[in-house]
Amino acid sequence: MNPKEPGQMCFVTSTCLDYAHLFKREEMRTRMAISLLRDCRRADALLKAFVVMTHHIHLVVKPRENQSISRLVQTIKANSEGRLLPLLTEEENAQLSMQCGLNKHRFWMRSFRANPMHTQEVFEQKLRYIHLNPVRSGLCEIPEDYPWSSAHLVINGHLDFDGLVDYSAGLRYYEEVLGY
Repeated sequence: MNPKEPGQMCFVTSTCLDYAHLFKREEMRTRMAISLLRDCRRADALLKAFVVMTHHIHLVVKPRENQSISRLVQTIKANSEGRLLPLLTEEENAQLSMQCGLNKHRFWMRSFRANPMHTQEVFEQKLRYIHLNPVRSGLCEIPEDYPWSSAHLVINGHLDFDGLVDYSAGLRYYEEVLGY
């Protein structure tokens, strides 16, 4: 399976420019989660899992049948950059100063990784990896305690009957419960 084929379910990793910890603040993690949910909903993509870490994001997502994962991730990165750049502190901007503007990139690294999900076993392994990432990084003790991941949304009932992230419920959670 080729991740460039349209409609292919993939495990995606995208990293902030120069590994800058631009999602260290709760506000930035929350706003990235909102941006991600909005873009996946608008693109009619099937988001199965996600996590926003301090300097990267992971997703398991399936673009609509006529869209490549490259195009979907390009949209997510471009839109989140536009939404998040104005919110950066001086310290966060300083982290970007060495790389900012090179190759027209100001927030995200140019590349990203996308691995196709060809078996249920691979899907489950990537799902565990995403949900355990904050635990392994020392950000929480159990995956459900980390608000910026699909594991937290699962425990709070923000999944639809097909096990997909419920965009409306997720957005309501981040916008109303967390106050963004």
